[in-house]
Amino acid sequence: MEINALPARSADGSAVLRDASGGAPGNADESAAATAATESRLRRGWRIGTTVTCWVLAVVFAAFAIMRLFGLERTWYLDTLIAFTPYVALLSLLLIPATILARRWWTTGIAAATAIALLAVLVPRAFGGPDPGPGPRLHVLSSNMKIGAADPATIVALARLHRTDVLALDEYTPQAQQGLAAAGIDSLFAYSAQTPRPGATGSAIFSRYPLRDTGYRPLAGGFGQEYATVTVPGALPLIVEAVHPEAPAVPSTNAIWAAGLAAQPVATPQGPVRLLIGDFNATLDHQRLRTLIGTGYRDIARQMGDGLDTTWPYDGRPEPPVMLDHVLADKRIGAVWFGTAFMPGSDHKAIYATLTLPAG
Repeated sequence: MEINALPARSADGSAVLRDASGGAPGNADESAAATAATESRLRRGWRIGTTVTCWVLAVVFAAFAIMRLFGLERTWYLDTLIAFTPYVALLSLLLIPATILARRWWTTGIAAATAIALLAVLVPRAFGGPDPGPGPRLHVLSSNMKIGAADPATIVALARLHRTDVLALDEYTPQAQQGLAAAGIDSLFAYSAQTPRPGATGSAIFSRYPLRDTGYRPLAGGFGQEYATVTVPGALPLIVEAVHPEAPAVPSTNAIWAAGLAAQPVATPQGPVRLLIGDFNATLDHQRLRTLIGTGYRDIARQMGDGLDTTWPYDGRPEPPVMLDHVLADKRIGAVWFGTAFMPGSDHKAIYATLTLPAG
């Protein structure tokens, strides 16, 4: 006969039934119930944590999209963050499958709307093409020389390769001036307007065509920009400016950078034809740059479908690259080509473009 329970005596002599394993029959049930309760708490905690995480991420991405769409960045931190909009857009896309897997449908909807809004401002930059006019062609090239450290021989070689008519240089130092002269820049350009300075504030324009009304425009923070009117045969006079406001590298320079952008010459659609080229220290996602473009310029990279290209940093720094260098042309100027090229010694890629000028 199998005995399933045996009588036992408690301390006061009363009988207590124990199962064959020696434990009270209720203990197993209590242990199972405790385990179930713990698992339930863990599941509930996981659900709450997942919900909170999804909502926080959805709200953060949505707030970023609103800031970008309405140009609300007005502090150093937000001005810096907005430059990386393409990367934020990619991360917002990843949130959609995550919220679907978590079955958080409200946050899925918010994530989808956010991604669509950000992609709507980015995707058009990848589509475009030539829009040439009937006037004379002009080949332009620009390079930030990183306090004169960019390789002069490469600049001269690029200018020769792309048959450059106008070359604009930022961070143009006396050493850079000497290096370019030794590399043979005078054999390519008969005319120039130069303000070499120690540090990052110098600027220069070289041209195959005659220059007049040259000068150096001072900006906030001690920076400055060379400008000149280029006389191209068969075209209206073209005012070229080598753009370079101080970078918002730290919070204390943010206002100086903003003032430098605000000081850029606005387009004059009914007046002189203008071309701004160089290191704007701003991307197409900065409201300040979009405001300048809105006066009557167009970004040639954006026009050509190269608006998602990148130009900085290319000196080994860990930041994701963005496009800080631009060719902003009067809308009367046609677009034929845009490209970028690595520049040894510089943290920026050089940019070049082929344009057509309005006939004079």
